Amino acid sequence: MHSSQIISLFCFSVVSRLRSIQLGWSLQASTCPSGATSCGNGACCPSSLFCITNANDEVDACCTTNSACRGSIEGDPVCADSSWSLWKGFQGNGFCCEVGLNGVYDSANSVAGTCVSGSPPAGYTTAVISTTTTSTTSGSTGKPVFFHYMIGTITDAHCETDIQDAMALGADAFALNLNTDTASWAIDTVTSLFNWAETLGFKLFFSFDMTGFTNPDQFTSYLLSYVTSSAYYQYDGLPLVSTFNGGASSFTFGQDSVNDGWKVELEEVMANAGYPIYFVPAFQDVTITGSFFDTYPSLNGAMNWNSWPQNTQGDIIVPTTDDVTLETAAHAVGKTFLMGVSPLQFKHIDTGDNWYRRGEQNLEYRFGQVLNLQPDFIELQTWNDAGESHYMGNSWPEPIVGTAIVAYTEDYDHTGYWQLLPSFIKAWKSGATTTSTMYPTNGAIAQGTFWHHTLLAAGTCPDDSLGPPQGVDTVEDRVTAGILVAAGQTGLSAIVTSGSTTLGTQSLSPGFNGFSFLGMTTGTVSVKVVNSAGATVISGTGPIAVVSTAALCNYNFQVVALTS
Repeated sequence: MHSSQIISLFCFSVVSRLRSIQLGWSLQASTCPSGATSCGNGACCPSSLFCITNANDEVDACCTTNSACRGSIEGDPVCADSSWSLWKGFQGNGFCCEVGLNGVYDSANSVAGTCVSGSPPAGYTTAVISTTTTSTTSGSTGKPVFFHYMIGTITDAHCETDIQDAMALGADAFALNLNTDTASWAIDTVTSLFNWAETLGFKLFFSFDMTGFTNPDQFTSYLLSYVTSSAYYQYDGLPLVSTFNGGASSFTFGQDSVNDGWKVELEEVMANAGYPIYFVPAFQDVTITGSFFDTYPSLNGAMNWNSWPQNTQGDIIVPTTDDVTLETAAHAVGKTFLMGVSPLQFKHIDTGDNWYRRGEQNLEYRFGQVLNLQPDFIELQTWNDAGESHYMGNSWPEPIVGTAIVAYTEDYDHTGYWQLLPSFIKAWKSGATTTSTMYPTNGAIAQGTFWHHTLLAAGTCPDDSLGPPQGVDTVEDRVTAGILVAAGQTGLSAIVTSGSTTLGTQSLSPGFNGFSFLGMTTGTVSVKVVNSAGATVISGTGPIAVVSTAALCNYNFQVVALTS
């Protein structure tokens, strides 16, 4: 997609909204449009507002009274007329252009920017478009759902299957976690994914893994080669780009700050090439605070990667503290928030990668948390990260063959989550704020799955050289179930059995029923849903029995779909 097309898409988004006049930045134009008055200095404000002279490398401000409102606009940058397009120029300062024109700036002039048609004049730099309105023509649905997807050695046929399966669940795109753009296995897999996405009508975008890259200049050329693909996901008419990590103090890339590093080395590079991006990283490597966007003002939004409690928090329900903090900070300055959803985290590879982050009381609560908080988009973590055990899609053998990961993921299929995900995604996209309308999607009166560990919390694994994972003290002998009940259906209940012991019975209501019982013991685990007459409606039994001693300290989840 060319820059003119990007601008056209953006313009469609802007003009389709209800036009509003508000305090904001002035329009940069030699001749003011109808309804606007010249401020001098090539700036225009709506006729109902006051021009306030520029300062601090900024353009004139348009205020509702004849007194300075510059500070308010700096905190929440907008155009004084919502039909104008907002750009970020010199020093990250905002300015506005008429739709169809491009924002540019010349650092020697010490002003935010000006507007031109076509390419920037000699000595000028293309500014970055800055807007948060979703365009329905951009490939965004308004309630986007992504799966985080680890790039590994994946066959072409499996790439096709992954995309087909994700589409069937209702997902909009894969966020491709890429930590190299030079390895042949990565290049081949990305090529296959984009080929199939273009063929099947799916979307993809990159989430650059900064544990593998040290500077954006290592991947900007690669990114540019894909943003023109019809399969590249766009938000607000701009290619969406994310990261894993990249917020720590080491990521300045030769600039004065981390924010300037990303702004200069990624955002400006892409904009200067004609493809400004919509940048929503997951800075998992820094603490989330209410001043997040004061530190990183050039971002369009941000993701909270932490979808699990910290080990130091003990046996708690997955918290939303960081989600609320980041969402509040984002929306206060007109930016977007990406919320993660994940079942657990367990890694057991070597002494440096041997940890557990609590999955008990997690996924069954996360659905409701997302619907309540209403983030701008959600990312399911993950589709295929077998190494951390939070794969919710297909886990193919080829990317992990010959690794320690096989030992704790083989035979631990997680596609049982698919009994729940389409209903959750449907509820999310419908604008539901609770799980009460999460009904079965297979036409049955009940649908669901359950999950649990197969090694007891106090279990032993004497032959495992790594020993129990860090965080094992948060493991519980708990069986969790998620069951969907059709609207108007009453009289159903679920019975959970561990070995020869009935752990409990749960009455079920229409919508989503998430519940768990402690006391799991050795032996097989089973769950069944019965009607008021005691007849079984759906049921399932875990193929792997729970043990108290094992060869491997494996705290992955066994996920079992309930069938009729």
